[in-house]
Amino acid sequence: MLQTLRRWFQNHPIRYKLLATYSVAFTVLIATGGTITYSLVRKTIEHNIESELTNSTSSILNLVNTSASASIRSYLRAIADQDLELVEHLYAQSRRGELSDAAARERAAQAMLLHRIGKTGYVCCLDSRGVMLIHPKKELLSQNLSEYAFVRDLTAKKRGYLEYDWKNPDDQGPRPKAMYMAYFAPWDWIILASAYRDEFTELVKVEDFRESVLSLKFGKTGYAFIADTKGNVILHPKFQGANLYRQQGVPTDFFAEMLQQKSGKILYYWKNPGEPRLRQKLVIYNRIPQYDWIVGSASYLDEVYAPLRTVRTVFALAALGSLLLVLPLTLRISASITSPLQELTGRLAAGADRDLPLRLDHPSRDEVGLLTAYFNAFLARLDEYSGSLKAEIAERKQAQDALRRSEELFSKAFRSSPNGIAILTLEDGRFLTINETFLRLTGYTGDEVLGHTPERLALFCDPEAGGDLLRAVGEHGQVRDHELEFRTKAGDRRLGRVSGERIEIWDEPRVLATIEDVTEWRRLERELIETGDRERATIGQELHDDLAPHLIGVEVLSKVLQRRLQGSPTPEAAHAEKIRELIGEAIRKTRALARGLCPVHLADNGLELALRELSANEQSVYGVPCDFSSEGEALVDDNSIATQLFYVAREALHNAVKHARASRISVELAGRGERIHLRVADDGVGWETGTQGDGMGLRIMEYRARLIGATLSVESRPGEGTVVHVSVAAGGPVAGT
Repeated sequence: MLQTLRRWFQNHPIRYKLLATYSVAFTVLIATGGTITYSLVRKTIEHNIESELTNSTSSILNLVNTSASASIRSYLRAIADQDLELVEHLYAQSRRGELSDAAARERAAQAMLLHRIGKTGYVCCLDSRGVMLIHPKKELLSQNLSEYAFVRDLTAKKRGYLEYDWKNPDDQGPRPKAMYMAYFAPWDWIILASAYRDEFTELVKVEDFRESVLSLKFGKTGYAFIADTKGNVILHPKFQGANLYRQQGVPTDFFAEMLQQKSGKILYYWKNPGEPRLRQKLVIYNRIPQYDWIVGSASYLDEVYAPLRTVRTVFALAALGSLLLVLPLTLRISASITSPLQELTGRLAAGADRDLPLRLDHPSRDEVGLLTAYFNAFLARLDEYSGSLKAEIAERKQAQDALRRSEELFSKAFRSSPNGIAILTLEDGRFLTINETFLRLTGYTGDEVLGHTPERLALFCDPEAGGDLLRAVGEHGQVRDHELEFRTKAGDRRLGRVSGERIEIWDEPRVLATIEDVTEWRRLERELIETGDRERATIGQELHDDLAPHLIGVEVLSKVLQRRLQGSPTPEAAHAEKIRELIGEAIRKTRALARGLCPVHLADNGLELALRELSANEQSVYGVPCDFSSEGEALVDDNSIATQLFYVAREALHNAVKHARASRISVELAGRGERIHLRVADDGVGWETGTQGDGMGLRIMEYRARLIGATLSVESRPGEGTVVHVSVAAGGPVAGT
């Protein structure tokens, strides 16, 4: 069918093609516009009627609740006022001496306890403190109930009406309750008449809102109604006082569904008395649980959608009239286009056998005239373009040769690079090409790698590392010198320095990634640092265990010599005192040097005291104010963690004094949760992040942080100083670090 239409379209003149195209396009446009308009009008009508029915149902619901509240309030107020009059009468008798005050109160309590309101309602009495004075349940007497919110409300108000929810021990859940309060000040009695609202259905006066409900109309014959859950009609324009379940020919399935859902909307078929047939109807309904009533607002759909029939008729007539107008206009326009084209085609056919370039004349200035002029210009420049095309072909061959040589150079560099190189897709990280060095580092073959992702090969020890690198390259364009642990095919764990850069190749964004095995470099670096730490610890221990006792012995002998020379007029006595002071200074410096070389082993109070002494020593030696502060539980039981944190702090202090030229330094040690935080900040010259971040001092601090599973961050700005922050788990390195 489609091929037949295509052949017809190809073999017929442009005039008929334009006629068919315009007719189909116009018909589709009119049909689409009509459908959209019809749909929008239908949705608007549905929305409006549902809103109207919903608002009507809510209004009826509020009307019934308001009427019920007024009736219940009046009823309870009458009981409370009656008991208040009784109390006032008994109080007057006690004031006249006819009754004792206790007897008057006892009679008032007995009279209140005889009242029953509804099924479970009663009269009780509290004082202004919330203590229960009179209640049918003796276990509540003398109890202070001010812990309940509604009790606090009623003791504050003392008079008036109050609604609240209450649940008795044998109830399944709280139920709405109402009370009226009367206050007798001489005895400080708050008299309460209370009952559950659902026990006063008979107090609701339907006559109060009958006219308001029955006056509601929706469309021509739509109306509102009220019925109880047993099918008894409370308010209805046709079935007033009837039971739906007992009416002949009246469908009741929809009413059962309303009872089950309690609120919502339902479409059903209904026929009122005197109507010839069933019609579909929409009802929006809700339930009043305390009276077990169903309130609904209903409207017939054929009345709601009556305007749509008019819309359909108008659109059909408009479409037919527009089509009759468009067809002759299309024929006229197509003729004005095709006639000049036919003339141009004939002249082209007549001059097709000429050897010289054709020249056509057309006096008009419309599109056909422009087409003729462009055709003549094209023929005039054809020879000129022929020569330039040959020159361009020669240049393209030279460019292709240069490109081929460049690709050969790139291929040689790619294959012979000492680092592993791979090109991956940016979207999902699949390997597209790899060099021999990459295969040698990982132990895989090309077939095992190509087409797979790092996650599929389990290349990185951290399963999320590959995806994180791809996202970083996609966001920032490149990633430089990111150290990650990778796993070879044999299962060996190696440390690699990974870099990645976004490139455009094969007309798509790719990732050019390099990996360098730095396992041996890091091992040598670690051995160098550990050897230095051991040597410093050995020297510090020897200073503490050997030189310091020796100097102490010399100090004792000098003190003995000083005592022997005391009182002697010779100048040697003063020299002996000076010698003892110098030896004492040497002992203090030896101890400080020992603490610096082996700080945590020698500090009795651990890391905090070592950092405090380090800060004081930096201030005394270099003259730069160095403040130390601690916060929270910053106890570090692991000596290796404390040692590495001390060395990081010492390196940061050294950088602040020597390189940053700081005028003030602060050292903070804090314990927050399960982590220890060390922060060293200075107000020095600072540096631009990324320009001086690869020095040996920073690399040593990074290594020490990795050694204990800590995270290290360095923030610096020119002229704003530098902040070094280390965070580590208090119990030691976490799993996987």
